[in-house]
Amino acid sequence: MRVTVRNVSVRNGRDFESFLAVPRRIYDGQSPWVAPLNREIRRKLDPGQNSFFQYGKVNLLVAHYSDATPCGRVAAIFNPRHEEIHGEKMGFFGLFECVNAPEPARALMTAVLGLIDKDGCKSILGPVNLTTNDESGFLVEGYEHPPTFMCNYCPPYYHDLMAACGFSKAVDTFSYMARLNHRFPDKYYRLVRKAEADPRITLRQFSKTTAGDDILTIADIYNESFRETWGFVPMSEGEARELGRGLIPIADFDLVWIAYYDGEPVGAILGFPDINEILIKLNGRLLPFGFLRFIFGLTKIRSMRVAALGVRPQFRKLGIETLLIHKVHQRVLTRPYQRSEFSVVMENNFRMRNLLERFGFEQRQRFRLYSRTLPG
Repeated sequence: MRVTVRNVSVRNGRDFESFLAVPRRIYDGQSPWVAPLNREIRRKLDPGQNSFFQYGKVNLLVAHYSDATPCGRVAAIFNPRHEEIHGEKMGFFGLFECVNAPEPARALMTAVLGLIDKDGCKSILGPVNLTTNDESGFLVEGYEHPPTFMCNYCPPYYHDLMAACGFSKAVDTFSYMARLNHRFPDKYYRLVRKAEADPRITLRQFSKTTAGDDILTIADIYNESFRETWGFVPMSEGEARELGRGLIPIADFDLVWIAYYDGEPVGAILGFPDINEILIKLNGRLLPFGFLRFIFGLTKIRSMRVAALGVRPQFRKLGIETLLIHKVHQRVLTRPYQRSEFSVVMENNFRMRNLLERFGFEQRQRFRLYSRTLPG
């Protein structure tokens, strides 16, 4: 059947419903895919609610067959801060979902490439939803595992669709896992004892009473810690505050710590319960009864995810990262978490990969970002 692609708006209810409908055609309930909350997708894509739109812009596209059945979707993303930081005019795509057929994928990506080219971009990277600080990359290994909160899941054939559209690997990222009975090597405990004995190093738990300041402190440490990472774009103050507003209601404050050196904040770890264990039962909807299931389900979560662990470069040889991991692991032992995950780690972040692998964490999943150079 013939494929057509059209623009949709988050503020046009009927149009946006077609955007939301695409993944439900693809994931039939047999896969581990977890439907995000519809209200959160709307918030993310609404210029009035997401501070990304203070500097970036997004075009939402939906592909339909000739019988009006939606068969694919994608977002064309323009992020001028990437050019400011990295000196390259790059466009992005994200929120991609497509049936297992090359025609709608090619139609969608041709439309995206046309928009990106019109904006003067020389290359394109994705998927990122909407920045590299959000869910990024298609899953390419570890399909048997359910995704953790704010990590992507997709069918294996997406790799073939990318190849059919002229995209190739840009970079991979990894998730690492430890189970409840995880045994750390002796070196881990030596580093912990050394850091604990240093009077200049102190740790403070995230506090709800100072949440606003703590979120900005963590974001500042995060931005400095990852500023030299490939493709990294710092989180803005507005984005940091929005992240905090989203995570505080689900937070386990024993999983969020800030490290200080002589009173100066120099490191942080950001962990949270894996609410995908609840979301998988809600099918994207909180109403009418999903909200109650969500609230009561928080105490039954058995997995947690560390989304960020960073130490300012000049303080990285003091064992602070290990001490932060230890604080979180202590919480894992005192609450019924059965699994902890560190994700995602860039493949060329050898320092963090070596740290986790030396401590016995196992690689669980691999994600891949794809790129393509525009002709001319």
